[in-house]
Amino acid sequence: MNIIRRKASPHSEGAVLPQGWQWDEGQAVLKKAFLLTFVTVGLWLAASHTLWAQATSSSVAQEIRALTGAKTRIVWVQHTGDGTDIFAHEPHMRLMGLDSDDGLGERELVPGEGSFHKPLITPDGDHVIFTNYVAQGVYIVKWDGTGLRELVGGVAAGVWKDPATNQQWLYAQVGREVGPSSRNNPIWRFRIDKPEIRELVWNKTPVNPEGFQISQDGRQVVSLFPWPHFGVATLPNEAVSELGQGCCASMAADVGDLAFHLLGDHRHLMVYSLKGEERWKVAVNEAPGVDGFEIYHPKWSNQSRYMAMCGPFKGKGGITAEIYLGRFDPTLHAIEEWVRVTTNGKGDFYPDVWVDPGAAQAKVLRFTFNGSPVMEPVGAN
Repeated sequence: MNIIRRKASPHSEGAVLPQGWQWDEGQAVLKKAFLLTFVTVGLWLAASHTLWAQATSSSVAQEIRALTGAKTRIVWVQHTGDGTDIFAHEPHMRLMGLDSDDGLGERELVPGEGSFHKPLITPDGDHVIFTNYVAQGVYIVKWDGTGLRELVGGVAAGVWKDPATNQQWLYAQVGREVGPSSRNNPIWRFRIDKPEIRELVWNKTPVNPEGFQISQDGRQVVSLFPWPHFGVATLPNEAVSELGQGCCASMAADVGDLAFHLLGDHRHLMVYSLKGEERWKVAVNEAPGVDGFEIYHPKWSNQSRYMAMCGPFKGKGGITAEIYLGRFDPTLHAIEEWVRVTTNGKGDFYPDVWVDPGAAQAKVLRFTFNGSPVMEPVGAN
């Protein structure tokens, strides 16, 4: 290697150089140029990544809008660790949201990590309710991230709007039992605007709150009574009928006569007509990127043509789990189209979806009391 030796530079005073070396002004210029180039490239890469992320979020938002044909909001929790806490029991989560129309893309609704469990979008679409599982408290926050406050102690189970009064209610499991025995705690409902107003709705059997979904008229609920016994109950505190066994109960609240649970293979839903004798399996592991692997946390949106889930689950934990939004075909016998909502290589769990009911015009197959199908618009009486 040729070493250029020149007269020492004034910059070399006090500098310690290897024996036989002298300061080279040319090398200093090159070094400065290299550092400037390095910083410039770093800033360019960072800016490019930001622009790519914004473009990706914008593209996903457009795909969601095209899928539903309406303003759509999705909320979920994201694990900040290795993705093994798939039930969001530890304080290592972020509360994430995406609005198809606001141009902000995927973002944190509450800054920083913490205990965020099973988020729920209120029926009006304006707020998100979640459980601080560590503290066993239920909180509410506006979609824009303001107005964070505690509602009640306990674990959030579901939300419902009274069609007669437009009053919104929170259903929560409240009691002294913790851990697995908490399923013995009763379910109460609380007025969201005045949580001091509460009513007991269920303490007849043990129940898991994670799949507690209420019909449009408020008289029926599907859940696990308890896991793995999937059933439908009449509120308040009347009869419960077991329909099958599995996990992740969900109801098509806008039509009130359809429900599903996830089968044990975590690849199929079992769908039930609550007013007829119909039941059928729907594959939900064929979304692009899931590729036949297991999924988890499937849930109907407030509009029964749309559901969300997370997956794939490949072995231990859920670090590979992303959020997906699917649209059923009009018969609800298959998913006809998917949108992959997240692509971040982190564990994303517990999605909930709100589709603007005033704009959605999709039609679904409803069932009469004798099991005969009839096609009607979503939300028809």
